[in-house]
Amino acid sequence: MASKNTQLRAKDKADSEVHLSHSQTDSPILDVNSLQKLHEFRPDIVDFVLNQTQAESEFRRAETARINNRIFIERILGILLAGFVCVSGIVGGVWAASKGHEKLGIAIAVSCIGTLAVAFITRKKQ
Repeated sequence: MASKNTQLRAKDKADSEVHLSHSQTDSPILDVNSLQKLHEFRPDIVDFVLNQTQAESEFRRAETARINNRIFIERILGILLAGFVCVSGIVGGVWAASKGHEKLGIAIAVSCIGTLAVAFITRKKQ
């Protein structure tokens, strides 16, 4: 639910002060005064507004749960794939070393582990 708050203050040399505050939200919830005015104008529509507000809040909760679930899956898959890349690099380094290319094997294994470590460290800082 996005909201925006704006405050403005002005003061002149004679110590007169003006203060303006405005809040804006994308929530469909009406405040009590608006509901009372609506009830005076159209009493039959207040229940409709309340029902629609409840339906919207249920939809937002479900949408938030879906988004959180997908973010969790994305992060777990990222960690698993990073582990797979690291293990593959180590296996490739060991295989190259066993074929007689010791320096190449060490370079491959160290570059995979180092790149993964740098990626995790910089991710934590952001």
